[in-house]
Amino acid sequence: MPKKTTAVIVNSNNEYLIGVKGNQPKLYKRVTEIFSDRDNWSSSYGTIEVNKGRTESRYIMVSNIIEGISKEWKGLQQIVAVNRRVKDKGKISEETAYFISSKDSNAFFYAEGTRNHWSIENSLHWVKDVTLKEDASKITKGNAPQNMSTIKNIGINLLRKNNFTSIAQGIRLVANDIKKLFKMIK
Repeated sequence: MPKKTTAVIVNSNNEYLIGVKGNQPKLYKRVTEIFSDRDNWSSSYGTIEVNKGRTESRYIMVSNIIEGISKEWKGLQQIVAVNRRVKDKGKISEETAYFISSKDSNAFFYAEGTRNHWSIENSLHWVKDVTLKEDASKITKGNAPQNMSTIKNIGINLLRKNNFTSIAQGIRLVANDIKKLFKMIK
């Protein structure tokens, strides 16, 4: 996400929590340096969830130290690290995600926010990938991939608005019934 976007967000009286990835090498390096020293953390919070034999632990760290990070990230107040460790069927995976934030809060606040975001992201991705086979799509030219994704989002939202909890079932029930489709849109 470009630095200019943070200015637009802040100037519209909103706040941001933006993921920091390797494609922003200077920012990524500085954020990881800050979190490498526990003395730089202003708060931390951990959770453990066990569900159907799967154990997921999350540890959230927050730092108010933003020195050495470009001032072009308008409104920057804090940086956040979320370490996620999953043990499922004997296999262990671990990842740490980093964020910059215009909010001044604590690790519990970010734990709730990132968890809710991941829940939404994962459920939408699963529907789009598994049910609508988006990742297997051969549509790759120009704006077509974004347009198809938008159309799929509209379809998912229409089905959910009409109380379908299973998108696959909703598609089967209305896909060939024009009258039902028109009723859903109204």
